[in-house]
Amino acid sequence: MTQKLERDFVSANLAAVEALLAEMTDEDDLSAMSLEAHRDELRAELAKMEATPETTASATLFFSGRPVIANRGIEAEFGADAAKSYQDIVTRQFAYRQTGRLGQRGNIPGRDQSKLYITHVVRGSFGFRLEELAPQTPLLASALKEAMDETARVMLAFAEPDEEVSLASVTNLDGRVLDAVRGFFDLMRRSDAVFRLVSGELDRPFDRAAVQRAAERASITTLRESDESLDGELAGVLPERRLFEYRTAGLGTIGGVLGADLADDEVARLNLDWVGKPSRVTVRTRQAVRGERTSRPGYTLLAIGPGADAVPG
Repeated sequence: MTQKLERDFVSANLAAVEALLAEMTDEDDLSAMSLEAHRDELRAELAKMEATPETTASATLFFSGRPVIANRGIEAEFGADAAKSYQDIVTRQFAYRQTGRLGQRGNIPGRDQSKLYITHVVRGSFGFRLEELAPQTPLLASALKEAMDETARVMLAFAEPDEEVSLASVTNLDGRVLDAVRGFFDLMRRSDAVFRLVSGELDRPFDRAAVQRAAERASITTLRESDESLDGELAGVLPERRLFEYRTAGLGTIGGVLGADLADDEVARLNLDWVGKPSRVTVRTRQAVRGERTSRPGYTLLAIGPGADAVPG
């Protein structure tokens, strides 16, 4: 089980034990003592789980629908295709986070670093636990965990009931990640399958309506991208989160993410070197297009240098 599922399991057991204790009378002293000891063990176990953040990538996919026979088995071809398709999304999202942009064709960089393993077959319908086999537990979240968490948010965005929220949430998606998401939901729809995804703190079911909605949206979503130069001044950078705000001379204040090519030492100096000073930035603008709807632009700061002398008001 993922850490969240393990925590939910312990919480459910604790609730059951506490409910039994609440029903006991003075005549149940011996039973109560045993249950109180078990309750204290569960409380300690739960506290330890809550104090230990999950730092390696893991996700559990529970499938049901036509390819699944209760909790007994899953069609081998569908199971293999589903696991491969999910891995493909994670691999491309990982590469996109590392490089900032994927080529339209060619190999995806970082495949070895983004490899997941099926470590458990899970019941409750039927599915798999996919996880990163790190040599040791890191203190901070791994890059692959961050990519997997983002993968879950992207998948949820396509199934989001609110169209405007859905479109805005995929603005900064890479085209090849979109292709992989499209393939996964198309597989679910063609196979008449539904699923539940548990990844990090996210735990969401994708019923037939959600699968159909996500598959249709993925099939018609396109991404519009361009690079442009803007004059203005840097308002500020959050180095740890790699976010920026920039006051432009014509568009007002824009915000977004820092490009992957900006090294950490360069990012650390941005506030000192450029805040409040005339500059020119190169930004990559992305918009998601779905039918007649177009999302608000998302921005990635690629470079910053000396610009016009005028400071915008």
